[in-house]
Amino acid sequence: MNIGKETEYIEFKESTAEKEKGIESMSSILNKHGKGTLFFGVRNNGDVKGQIVGESTLNKLSQDIARDLKPQCRYSIAERVSIEGAHFIEVEFSGNRAPYSAKGRYFLRFHDEDRLMDNETLRQYYLAQRTDYSGWEKADSGCSWKNIDELQLRAYIDRATEKGRLSLQYTTADQVLGRLGLMYNEDNLNNAGNVLFSGKGPVRVKLVKFATETRLTILNLQVFEGNVFECINKSMDFLASNIDWRMTMTGNVRRMEEPEIPAVATREIIVNAFSHGDYNTGTDFELDIYSNRVSIYSPGMFPRPYTPEDYANEGLEPVPLNVTISDILFRDGTIEQVSTGFERTFDACRQRHVRYEYTETATGFRFTFYRKNAGERSGFTKTEKKILDLVRQNPFITVRELADQCGVSLRTVQRSVRKMKEAGILEQIKTAEGTRQVIREDS
Repeated sequence: MNIGKETEYIEFKESTAEKEKGIESMSSILNKHGKGTLFFGVRNNGDVKGQIVGESTLNKLSQDIARDLKPQCRYSIAERVSIEGAHFIEVEFSGNRAPYSAKGRYFLRFHDEDRLMDNETLRQYYLAQRTDYSGWEKADSGCSWKNIDELQLRAYIDRATEKGRLSLQYTTADQVLGRLGLMYNEDNLNNAGNVLFSGKGPVRVKLVKFATETRLTILNLQVFEGNVFECINKSMDFLASNIDWRMTMTGNVRRMEEPEIPAVATREIIVNAFSHGDYNTGTDFELDIYSNRVSIYSPGMFPRPYTPEDYANEGLEPVPLNVTISDILFRDGTIEQVSTGFERTFDACRQRHVRYEYTETATGFRFTFYRKNAGERSGFTKTEKKILDLVRQNPFITVRELADQCGVSLRTVQRSVRKMKEAGILEQIKTAEGTRQVIREDS
């Protein structure tokens, strides 16, 4: 059986032993055409040679593609059988997020050949492929400017003026919006104005807290609809209410509470998620809180070819995709220049020993913060977690009071406190005012 010939869209490999080369072909075809087909078990001339397709062959191939091809693309893998009974594999793939790399290297398709891009070709390719959402931002939203929250707009003007990044006297709402570049015509907001200031809930963010490291059990689920400013604030409030806080004591025995993940870091990433989001996909923004990590997802793509680390470490100039939205967020200080914001984020994480990770998906990008001591905390009982909550509220609470408020015996509380002390989570310090329970700084 012969299935044709190799083209700029089609590649043949004799077996999955050549899957590394096959993934390079996927990279080159995606970068040139955005879609293609890869066959394993087929000779270069199109003859179906066949290969052994075991139980794990397709799963392993899928895992290797997901690991080695970045960003992720859409693909399907199927086992085929020729008329002679020879088994072979067909991989269909597509994606519109070029450039794609195979193990960090970039390729372009020329007829049936995959050519490695040199640095200059890659740079030119990035420039040619770079897109933004400015056309969408300027289009008619169909939403009247009368739907905005004028108090919110006035507060924004005050913040931007105080920052020294805007010199604009407030007259009427429609005139101010026009001066900010947020009107499509005399009646309607453009899309940027709509997502920024509309009171009709134009943006959706899904806020989820899971019981474990997986998505199986949901403890708290909220779907919030608001404008960009409202979604940012709602996301920060949800995060603050669902992660752990540490308590430190100053010299005059005053409490100071800090979140387990630096607030400057989480706010910067949340703001960037909305700043760089693609609002035209119909996909929700999402904040997921697991027992071991916090994940922030944004539809759309981060400015390519760079990652947040590149901006932080190399001082690169920002390349906003939502030019108008980013400008509005910058003027009132909601977002700073991209490079300095990420530098502060990563510096705060390093100081607090918080691990983080940035990944691109087939539909957007995801930033993950890993929670400290999540494994130890997840092993606590309901009573022990309640003890920590009560200590946060009152560090001078007594063991007897803990027992009464938890509804358990004194012996149970003593045992729980001892367990948390041994885990390095809780410390008891005697002062002139009495014994205070302190949640350790490194917990």
